[in-house]
Amino acid sequence: MPRKVDHNERRAAIANVVEKLVFERGIEALTIRDVAKELGYSTTIVSHYFSSKLEMLLFTHQTSRSRAEKTLREAIDEETDLLECLEVLLPISKERWRDWHTWFAFWGMAPEDPSVSDEWRTGTSEANMLFARLVQRAQAKGQISMDVDARAAATEIQIYINGIASLVAQDRKSWPADRQKDLLRHLLSARLLAAAPPACPVSG
Repeated sequence: MPRKVDHNERRAAIANVVEKLVFERGIEALTIRDVAKELGYSTTIVSHYFSSKLEMLLFTHQTSRSRAEKTLREAIDEETDLLECLEVLLPISKERWRDWHTWFAFWGMAPEDPSVSDEWRTGTSEANMLFARLVQRAQAKGQISMDVDARAAATEIQIYINGIASLVAQDRKSWPADRQKDLLRHLLSARLLAAAPPACPVSG
């Protein structure tokens, strides 16, 4: 009796290979044929799940984004410290760096396509809501003043995380994990946290 095909499993496997190939070759070089070859599928099978390269990239971006959001939600639910919650998003591990590489590649696509701009907005909105939830929890613990607007603070945090990741993308060797964490701690302390800010880590 033939094995029943798990369609969600296949879509996830395709997304994983797309992320791998984008990381190795870049988004422009990606083809449905290459994805099929990597998986040992025919192009017909891949095309059954994704009608175009764009659709395949959208799903891959959504998968990567959902994975990071799940990691952050789990950290929040476990009552993890504010700084530690945010550190899980920094490109300090191999998996998270690959996520950021996928996001940066997708952000470089033409925004004129509604599906691309819609995914950008969704990703930004979901992240902002999670950060706002994290800020509100920190406010309840007395770590952040109640006078701070949670959604505005969430936007600041997005800028910090995205900014640090962009610096890492330009020069990974100069931005080891400790330096990323130190800069994030400095930014949070200088703007949001009650504690006095530590010295800013400006050197490599």
